[in-house]
Parts: sequence; structure tokens; C-alpha cells
Amino acid sequence: MSFREKTAWVTLIALIVVSLMYWLHGPGMFEPHRHGLALLALGASLGTFVSIELIGWLVFYFRNPKEARTPKDEREQIIALKATRIAFWVFTAGTFAAIFVTLHLAGAGAVAMGVSIVFAFVLAQLVRQATIIVYYRRGS
Repeated sequence: MSFREKTAWVTLIALIVVSLMYWLHGPGMFEPHRHGLALLALGASLGTFVSIELIGWLVFYFRNPKEARTPKDEREQIIALKATRIAFWVFTAGTFAAIFVTLHLAGAGAVAMGVSIVFAFVLAQLVRQATIIVYYRRGS
């Protein structure tokens, strides 16, 4: 397994863990709450995500520093571009769906729309990392 595939796995797992942590323990999107609580939960989730990413990257880097320093070859660049293209469409569709749903639901305000758009971004990144892993596994 290459360094970039390992980091894609770490990112995928970190996104899943942090997203579950936020959705299980964070404020509900459509519940009336203070804006500060939602921002605090997003900030804590972001800090946890960055910590998991940094620790995972450092572990893989110190296990094999030569592989971590090699530049991306043409195949790895194509894999990243294909995965980004798919994630772009997921993010675009998710953002429009988030805006449409929050505008047409009673009681949904700006916080619900913002959290929905962040959810669309997280979903797009999950798709991107999963696509990268699939392409590395397939050998594309």
C-alpha cells in the first residue's frame, strides 16, 4: 500500500469518526439553539479532524520517509483529478439540495443551511477519499 493510499484511508476514517461524533453529540440542525453552540461543535470537530490527520500522517511519514517525499507520478495525479471531479459533482448537488431543503422546511434558518452545506462538503470529501482508495486498489 502506497503512502498516498494510506493517507487516504486515514482521511476517510477521520472524516467518518469526526462526522459521527458531531452528528451524535452536536446540536440538532433544526432545533432552536444558540449559534455559539453550533460553532463550538464545528470547531471541536475541526480540531479533532486535524489532530487525527496530523498523527496519522506523521506515523506513516516516520515509518517510510523516502516514500512520503517522492513526488506524485502521472498515475497518482490522474487518480487525484478523477476523484476530485466526482467529489465536485457530489458537493454541487449536495449544496443545492441543502439550500432547497432548508429554504422549504418550516423553522430551518441560517444555521441549518450552514450545517447542511458543511454536511455536503463532508459527504463530497468522503466520496473523494473512497474514490482515491478504489482507484489505487483497482490499479487505475
